[in-house]
Amino acid sequence: MIVKNEEKDIERALSWGKKIVAEQIVVDTGSTDRTVEIATRMGAKIYHFDWIDDFAAAKNFAIEKANYEWIVFLDADEYFLPDDAAKLLYYVRSLHETKFQALLTGRVNVDNQGKVMAINTQCRVFRNMPKLRYKRRIHEFLTFTDGRLIQMADAVEELSMYHTGYGEMESDKKSGRNLKLILEEIQENPDDFEMWGYLGQEYECTADWDEADRAFRKAMELMPESERKSYDVATSITALRLLEVQINRPNPQISSIMEVYQMATKNWPEEADYDYIVGKYFAACGEFVEAEKYLRRALEIIERCGTTAKSMMLSGEIRRAYELLAVCCYNNKDMAGCVKFTTVLLKEDPYLMSTAMVLIKTFYQDEQTMKKGRKGAVEVASFLGNSFYDLNTLKDRLFVLKAAMAAGYPELIQVIREMFSPDELAAVDRALRRS
Repeated sequence: MIVKNEEKDIERALSWGKKIVAEQIVVDTGSTDRTVEIATRMGAKIYHFDWIDDFAAAKNFAIEKANYEWIVFLDADEYFLPDDAAKLLYYVRSLHETKFQALLTGRVNVDNQGKVMAINTQCRVFRNMPKLRYKRRIHEFLTFTDGRLIQMADAVEELSMYHTGYGEMESDKKSGRNLKLILEEIQENPDDFEMWGYLGQEYECTADWDEADRAFRKAMELMPESERKSYDVATSITALRLLEVQINRPNPQISSIMEVYQMATKNWPEEADYDYIVGKYFAACGEFVEAEKYLRRALEIIERCGTTAKSMMLSGEIRRAYELLAVCCYNNKDMAGCVKFTTVLLKEDPYLMSTAMVLIKTFYQDEQTMKKGRKGAVEVASFLGNSFYDLNTLKDRLFVLKAAMAAGYPELIQVIREMFSPDELAAVDRALRRS
């Protein structure tokens, strides 16, 4: 790995592979904290590289120091879980006598609270070969210097590395550094559509919507027709970013959103994220019929086409997609659909308050039509107790009571309250008053 001021993450970065690697190489590019001290204490081989505004140069320097047949090249904030680390060793051994030169794995992007934000694919495991090196000063990529294509084995479904701190805003220094390097790359290679896409991402991060729109459209203009069916950060995700710009800019225009959506889905029909973000947009606007149409289509695409190298946003927010669909069904008077989607969610995690509330609101709306009164509330309580909750426990009774109160279902509130002892009910009421 190459590092600079990674004292927060370096110990974990050097711990996950201890049982499977022959050596750990850390190339420091100018740390002023305890990164080098910690890495040295942990037994890594430390090298120093004078930073020259070129990530590929620093990574290639690190590769030159490697002494064994296979390399795992991660950032300091990336790691494999123990089980996947063990499987990684198995994969490398099984590939050793094959034609494959690299291994494609998943990458799970999580925020500081451990919540999965997105899932994508990466090539970070590869053979130590003289002509297999990184290229480009920023947003570097692995390639053969003689123009050969890398033969990659696909282990995306079996192996995933984790990337922490996903979604954090970059510091002004880092953001300015990236913009400077991207502009230098474009100056040298003005027809590099990938770098125009990365330029758009930099402007998107600073909410400079006009410049982001211009850069992404330039990337699409320069993108060769042959690239428009491939799924990666330089192609299908560039179209996704352009669509995000139309949605997130002030006073979004539906005509611009749909223009980009139509272009994107025509060129990348197996990408579910286009439909997902359009569905989220319509849901946020209260247009639930349109939202349901696009959300259902997104889930159908991901089920049919999978997630290898695509649909990383929906992959990371699959639960949110079902929650939105449940809300859409409720607002579209599709009670059966609402029950279906909320049941799927609560089977996996019964303590999703917003989902439980929507399900109970659905039952309440049905009860108002059927006019069953208390009998209907007893039936609902029985269904909840048999399906998701143990109403003999205080924890579950209290959860269902709060969900019923949030849903505004008075008969169910009364039925659940009657399940508490007088002392429990007094304590619950005190707690509810305080909250």
